[in-house]
Amino acid sequence: MTSIPCMAKHLRTYALFFQSLFVLPMAYGEVEQWDWVPRASLTAQQQADLNRYCQGSYVNRWQATNVTGTQLTADLIFRDAQGVTHLKGDANILQPESALSANSIEGVPEEYYFANQNVALRTNDQLIRSSSGYISSNSSTTEFKDAAFLSHSSGARGEAQLLSSNQEGVIFIEDGFFTTCEPNEESWKLYGSSIKLDTVSGFGTAKHIQIYIANVPVFYFPWLRFPIDDRRQSGFLFPSFGFSSKDGVSVSAPVYWNIAENYDATITPHFIQEKGEGIDLEFRHLSSFGQTLYEQSTFSDNLEGEQTLLKLTTEQRFNKHFNAGFLLEDNPTDDKYPEANSTSIGEKDHYQRSLYVGFNNGNFLNTVTYLTYQTPDKAIDQPFEWRPRIASSYRLTSNYFDYDINAQYTDFYDPAEDNFDGQRRVLNQNAKLTLSNAWGRIDAGILAQYRGYDLYNYKTAAEGTASVGHLTHYLDTSIAFERRIGQRNQPWRQTLEPRISYLNAPYEDQDEIPNFDASEPTLTYSQAFNHIRFNGNDRIGDTEQVTLGVESRLYDENNNERWAFKAGQIFYLEDRYVGITGNTNQNAAIDDAKRSDLLTSASYNSRRYSLTGNVNYDPNNNEINVAQVIASLSPKDDIKINLSYLYSINNTQSDDDAKQASIGSIFPLNQNWSIYTQYTYDFLRKDATKEVVGFGYENCCLKVSLSYQDWLNDSNRYDRGIFLQFILRSLSSAGRGNSEANIANTYWNQGNVGY
Repeated sequence: MTSIPCMAKHLRTYALFFQSLFVLPMAYGEVEQWDWVPRASLTAQQQADLNRYCQGSYVNRWQATNVTGTQLTADLIFRDAQGVTHLKGDANILQPESALSANSIEGVPEEYYFANQNVALRTNDQLIRSSSGYISSNSSTTEFKDAAFLSHSSGARGEAQLLSSNQEGVIFIEDGFFTTCEPNEESWKLYGSSIKLDTVSGFGTAKHIQIYIANVPVFYFPWLRFPIDDRRQSGFLFPSFGFSSKDGVSVSAPVYWNIAENYDATITPHFIQEKGEGIDLEFRHLSSFGQTLYEQSTFSDNLEGEQTLLKLTTEQRFNKHFNAGFLLEDNPTDDKYPEANSTSIGEKDHYQRSLYVGFNNGNFLNTVTYLTYQTPDKAIDQPFEWRPRIASSYRLTSNYFDYDINAQYTDFYDPAEDNFDGQRRVLNQNAKLTLSNAWGRIDAGILAQYRGYDLYNYKTAAEGTASVGHLTHYLDTSIAFERRIGQRNQPWRQTLEPRISYLNAPYEDQDEIPNFDASEPTLTYSQAFNHIRFNGNDRIGDTEQVTLGVESRLYDENNNERWAFKAGQIFYLEDRYVGITGNTNQNAAIDDAKRSDLLTSASYNSRRYSLTGNVNYDPNNNEINVAQVIASLSPKDDIKINLSYLYSINNTQSDDDAKQASIGSIFPLNQNWSIYTQYTYDFLRKDATKEVVGFGYENCCLKVSLSYQDWLNDSNRYDRGIFLQFILRSLSSAGRGNSEANIANTYWNQGNVGY
């Protein structure tokens, strides 16, 4: 495995290369012609609206006038025998919606004008400068040679050998370029033999296009349609590309189709040199009731053949009471998964097909759900299906009394028909009396639970019934203390809240109660004060216990929570006899521990630092079962350091054991450059599971990330590669990255303010 220090030496060379590409000298002569104002000369509000990477802004110098016709001014104005008007020296033609200036202008008023030398045409949102220009009133068009143009609102500008524009806001560029970069930092340009920019509709088209990054051509397209603002437009989106020694060249070229105002599609062809080719489809439809989304990913693998995934989702709300929806996921290609996939459908053990209808009326909630699964791998047990599930709930609350009732009916079906299934009826009721004031609280409640079953055993072909009714009593109390600490002018506030909870859930024989959806939650401080032992609506856990806890919080002078400390422990008064599965026997305890782990938690929060720590300590065996620390540090602006450590041992399943540490950082090298790293080490594997190191560059119109990544993938195998991503702001995003969460993606999401 390549080490981070080794990669750092190579990335130093990459940094010098990118520095030469993107850090360009200030072109002061060009800046002056663009109505450009440096950041330091802008107002405080204008500076606040700028992205922090932008060095200034365009200021529109167009001023509306009361002119109703055409006003001519110049050092010398005369008309010749042919009726042509000549303006010599500081010539200006002012109209209600435009102003034309040049060294000299000649023409026939209300028909045409020809301007020569230092030509400038201004409208409310456009500026055009050129060596010469022709404006025709009859055809409503303008033509300029050796021209430069600017749209103040979008920041789009460019140059052309021949530039024409009409009164509808359409700009035609012949043999020129287009960019949205600042005049002093032209990181990317779009060159073409013919470019059309429609400022009214918000898109551009171009022929024989070359994309230049720092004057280096990186893409060629025979034809391209691209957005020039944030409105939806049909056309090619920028491709993603990559290269590896194993797969060769890979390219994905998405096409966006704005079919109508309320539905659109994105079609993405894929090509992997050594693997094959495929295509993805995403179709979206928006109705007056909700949204529908269809996705499909298909890849033709050279060895495995076709690989396909499908997904159809809709969520509709018909009025304030009724809503409905469904989800259809499918893998029709026998446990094969597309090698290239840009959709939201991933590799799963079980693909869901569900339909629901809901009726809600305030505190009265009702849902009917029909749920099935597709399991491509026949060796994996298939989950129970709901055919259907009907659920209703109602809540009544007041200052002193709280009552919840939840009823549920589920017809479970075992698709394999090799074990058991059946119908389950559930009724849960929770009645709670609350007494509280500023310094304390008492909750006394009764939890009534009922389960009824009609079961069928496929192994014995026997039918049976089972039921259990149960009453749980609980009493939760807490007292709140508070004091002021610190100086009088900036007092802090500290709270101390002891908690005591008593829970009595008597033993009930549950030998005949199956397990359709029961699970055992992870024991945490919050879970210690819960009133049920198991998740789901099958087994009812027995216990008699007292939980002691204490919480303390520290608030600053602005009432922001800075520190929080929590510690608690359960003391069991009776052994536990009910487990998730199996027979229950009051003479054979499944857990006879007299106390739980000591559950502790601490956290600190400030503008630049945050820290969270959780520790579960087992006093019976004098060992730590869970230890977790997460820290986020930002000692200075743009510096980010993330630290984490997880130790979780002695879990029910050994596969759930974890012992690993991770550190990630982002450090700015200067205003535009940053370096980022991440390193994750697994102490159980005795190996690093993730290594990332890279450089990022960002300015007002360009964002680049180059990184080396080595990581353990979902198949428990190592992948590695060098990844390049870049965004040409206001035009595209392009590049390639992996799906693993890492500090490179964190960097990539920084600095998007205003875009």
